[in-house]
Amino acid sequence: MKKSITIILLLTFLSSYCQQKTLAKFIITDASDNGNDTTEIYLEAGGYIAFYTQADGNLYMTNIMSKRKNSQSFGRLYSSEHTKLKETYENYEADIFFYRWRYINTYNNKKGTATIELTKIYKPQGVTFKCKIIPENLDVLIYKGYMEGTLDLSRYSN
Repeated sequence: MKKSITIILLLTFLSSYCQQKTLAKFIITDASDNGNDTTEIYLEAGGYIAFYTQADGNLYMTNIMSKRKNSQSFGRLYSSEHTKLKETYENYEADIFFYRWRYINTYNNKKGTATIELTKIYKPQGVTFKCKIIPENLDVLIYKGYMEGTLDLSRYSN
């Protein structure tokens, strides 16, 4: 009986995990931590930010260094807001998204809540981004780069 329950729980977990769908990847090409340049670290470690959904239909975000073991922060996004900026003579069209992010770090098991501001900038060459993350300790993490794929995050806004 115990083996049956364990197998059922394992299959349920695997089924939920396999239903994760990556919506877009934001490749980090420039990074800073409280104004200190951390770009080289992120470039060497394959840093990127991804947005994904799971079986529950909610939006999630991960900040990961793909070439390092146990170097990921991930969690669900809440309280979304969206602002659209029209293209002008001086600026490209852009979307700005604001979220609250309930995250967990794999590298130190820390849990917390951060404020996220993601700006997608639509240039003729493709979509660039700037992502500002402010966790509860008020550090300011800024990531910039380009978007791989396409994603309409306004669908996940309130």
